[in-house]
Amino acid sequence: MLKHLLLVVAMFTCISLYSQKTQFPWEFGLQLGTSSLGGDMVENDIIFLNDPSFSAGIMVRRRLGGMFALRAHLMYGGLNSDDAGGENADRGFSSEASVVEPGLVLEFEPFAAKRFEGGTFKKILSPYIGVGAAYGIWGDVTTDYNGMSNAAITSDIAAQADDNGGVVFPIGGGLKYYLSPKSSLGFDIAYRMTGADLIDGVSESGNPSKDDAYTVFGLTFATGFGKPDTDKDGIYDEEDACPTEAGPLSTMGCPDTDNDGVADKDDDCPEVAGLANLRGCPDGDGDGVPDKDDDCPTEAGVAALAGCPDADGDGVADKDDKCPNEAGIAALMGCPDGDGDGIADGDDDCPAEPGTAANGGCPDRDGDGIIDKEDECPDVAGVASRNGCPEPKDRAETLPERVTRYSELLDGQDFNHIHVDSVTGTITIDRIYFPTDVSSLNRPDRLIIEEIDRFLALPGASEFSIRFEGHADRRASDEYNQALSERRANSAETYSIDKGAAASKLSQIGFGEKQPVGATLRENRVVIPVASEPTRMIKVN
Repeated sequence: MLKHLLLVVAMFTCISLYSQKTQFPWEFGLQLGTSSLGGDMVENDIIFLNDPSFSAGIMVRRRLGGMFALRAHLMYGGLNSDDAGGENADRGFSSEASVVEPGLVLEFEPFAAKRFEGGTFKKILSPYIGVGAAYGIWGDVTTDYNGMSNAAITSDIAAQADDNGGVVFPIGGGLKYYLSPKSSLGFDIAYRMTGADLIDGVSESGNPSKDDAYTVFGLTFATGFGKPDTDKDGIYDEEDACPTEAGPLSTMGCPDTDNDGVADKDDDCPEVAGLANLRGCPDGDGDGVPDKDDDCPTEAGVAALAGCPDADGDGVADKDDKCPNEAGIAALMGCPDGDGDGIADGDDDCPAEPGTAANGGCPDRDGDGIIDKEDECPDVAGVASRNGCPEPKDRAETLPERVTRYSELLDGQDFNHIHVDSVTGTITIDRIYFPTDVSSLNRPDRLIIEEIDRFLALPGASEFSIRFEGHADRRASDEYNQALSERRANSAETYSIDKGAAASKLSQIGFGEKQPVGATLRENRVVIPVASEPTRMIKVN
């Protein structure tokens, strides 16, 4: 045990010495809550619900930058269990034990630094997770074997003398609420994996292949302390203008690497001595532009062009000017544009006529992407395949043409229930009538649907679809009539599919009693098959 504790102390000390310091780098905390054991007498996988007992602990936390912290803790908790409520309830075992646990946990808290975002403190909720190593000292356990005695129990009793503790691995997390820059409240839950199976005094007489485990759940309070001096220059961070970089008191703790009288934090060139009026940077060509910002540091130029010369005075630096001896425009890298179309004369296939870049600088009056000099219809938008002239347009089929086509489609077919309506130019189908409160089909109804299926199979009817619209009379409630109308429509659609019609060509809807289709009760007990197809377009040559 002593070796393990020394290892924990050594790790904690090393990480503390070399870690990045933060505001209030140290924290002291208390935890109160419960502890629960999961072992041979407990079947509940959610261990913190198993016979919870009092637990308490103290902790010291060392911040390791904005997101990580190392926490040393000393915890105490009761670890009780019994067979009650499990499949071994008739066995009647129970045990009482406790654990004292020193340990070290590395915490990952991704949002901790947000409480100081923008330089001011903000109250935030901050989740975290942690993993570490500890040493559990569970010592003697009081186990009640309910008066039983056998070889397994005898073996467990003998083994207890050698099982006073062991290394455990805490894995868990929690949520903190920061009350102030240094204080927080929260809750913490951690699962302890162990290599021991005698914390509850039961192993061979229970499940020797399953090690015991325990959890600690509690409310925490932590408060920070300590004045950090991150850069160890003898100036506290709260007074240090550069708290992470060592520097002399004369520059408020900030370094001046190049000794040019400008602190590095204000020096744009901290490694090279320069001029104060140029924020510590040198100016080799003396044009008033610091070398770091001077695109031409060996040639005197103008500030507007980042220190570069401009021989033709067109506002484009010579190094970027494709036409350095001929004044042009900046948008064209210093080259001229005679026709003002935004394309440099050297790249313009029609330099005397304004055009577009997509057309190599040539005009395209009708905007069809074919330049005027190659367009046989320059004032009418067209397509390349017709040398700039438009494709013929399609038109919608007229009513007389549709009536003629439908009549030819039905001509020679032995249809008794499907007709052409020459007034509306539609295919009409006889209605399917039902007796009162009936949704099943009779023989005449099936003949109508079988004609519909034969109609859909015709080569000229491939674009048609059928919708079965169900209705009902008013001799029941709205809800009942709605369901009845849907069953009637479904009967028709189902029979049509069963006879071979494609389901993608069919649909159904029930209107109940909301859309009467006749004056009599019989006229409203009906399914109306409605045939439709998309508008057909006629190509014009």
